[in-house]
Amino acid sequence: MHELSLAQALVRRIDEEAVKAGLSKVLRAELRVGPLLGADTGLLAEAFRCASEGARCAGADLEFSPGPASAVCLVCGGVYVPRWGDTRCPHCGQTEPRILEGADLILAAVTGERDD
Repeated sequence: MHELSLAQALVRRIDEEAVKAGLSKVLRAELRVGPLLGADTGLLAEAFRCASEGARCAGADLEFSPGPASAVCLVCGGVYVPRWGDTRCPHCGQTEPRILEGADLILAAVTGERDD
């Protein structure tokens, strides 16, 4: 399950950011999900709940928003917005893109509580 490995990496990343920010407990994480990532946000949220047990981010709310996507065709050089399952260049019809962005999960913000 792709979402479980994403969730495990996300827990590590959120906890690292929480330590840097001096947070003892993470309440919310804002995420941008690239349309080419191929992840189901419902499954990712469930996997996160399991993977975060005992971590600073256990019980945190995840807020998902769509991220941008872009690609450049390696044949004609055209830049375009690819879609999941269809990375064909609209300029020349070739299927040899270099994905510039959109296959990623970006941690945009973390909020929580401090122990002060």
